[in-house]
Amino acid sequence: MQKLTLKAGIGMMVALGTAGSLALANDMRSETRLDIAPGGTINVLNSAGSVSLHSGSGHQVLVVATSHSIKIEIDQDTTPDKKRVEILTHAKPEQKPTAEEARVDFEITVPAGISVIVNTATAPITVDGLSGEMISLSADTGQISVHNVSKAHVHIRSVAAPVTLSAISGGHVEVTTAGGAVQLTNVSGPLVNVGTAGGNVTFQGDLSGGGAYTLTTHSGAIDVTLPETASFDLSARSVSGAVQNDFPLQQKAHTSFVAKPGSSFTGTSLSGSCSVELQSFSGRIRVKKQ
Repeated sequence: MQKLTLKAGIGMMVALGTAGSLALANDMRSETRLDIAPGGTINVLNSAGSVSLHSGSGHQVLVVATSHSIKIEIDQDTTPDKKRVEILTHAKPEQKPTAEEARVDFEITVPAGISVIVNTATAPITVDGLSGEMISLSADTGQISVHNVSKAHVHIRSVAAPVTLSAISGGHVEVTTAGGAVQLTNVSGPLVNVGTAGGNVTFQGDLSGGGAYTLTTHSGAIDVTLPETASFDLSARSVSGAVQNDFPLQQKAHTSFVAKPGSSFTGTSLSGSCSVELQSFSGRIRVKKQ
């Protein structure tokens, strides 16, 4: 009886060891360096899997890819003029990978001055410290996060995923989402435009450098937190939601709409060096001091 038990135990250990080896074998890591010309563009299309981009030096793009199945192929190429790097994932012919098998996770190092275009479906996109002219990010349900970016055009499209932006200066920022919440912290520039159908919008910053800020949501709430010294020209409207403002505003002689107590207000704080427009159909709006 002891011999049978021992054999059964050894058999189980062998089976577990084999399964572990197969799991490790299915996780494949690769590193690729691709030349790119100054001012070039990186285009990433990843159906499933995270994409993380951070800044680097030199004139090469470093792509570290971790795939989870041999059923997926990664295409990486540079155009002859080195102006564009293409990174694409797809299933191999006649293969039908599961959602987990289709995942490819990317860590991409981007040289200074390079623009990026990233499209994913369900996985997150993270950008940190890039300095290219354009950052264009699109995801259906994967969270999008952008940090430490200056003087770039930041375009973000999301269906239902949350969007987080922080430490963005001098940027042209445009965010469009169907239902995801949008959070902006220390985001400033000539243009900051956020539009969401059902998500909440949160803004915290000092509105430095002037510019035009437009935050719009259909059914979500808008919360704006500003320092007492912020200088802005403000208008806020909610059709059926409540509005609240903690700043003393100087009334303007001419406005584009007639303010209605409890649902809209307009006015200027200090010199009004930037414009702030807040709109919601049914959500509340609050502007408060930091």
